[in-house]
Amino acid sequence: MFCAVSLEGKMDKDDILKRVKEEEDYVRCPKCSNSLAKFLAKNSEGVEDSVIARLLMIPEEKVQEIYEEAVKKLREEMKEE
Repeated sequence: MFCAVSLEGKMDKDDILKRVKEEEDYVRCPKCSNSLAKFLAKNSEGVEDSVIARLLMIPEEKVQEIYEEAVKKLREEMKEE
């Protein structure tokens, strides 16, 4: 059960994308008050990559790319310890 994703009131797509990129807790999910924390609380079991892509306004392929980069960085940091 995930929050529906739709454009809000008077904000245009560029404004929403800017907020997604710049604000730590902002995702494109009006039903969760555009809050990542609220979205995560309602979806604690996880969601599909396609949902993550819509929330972040990125292509689905980019979700996997970001995931792989994060895992690689974590592994490198673990080696340094």
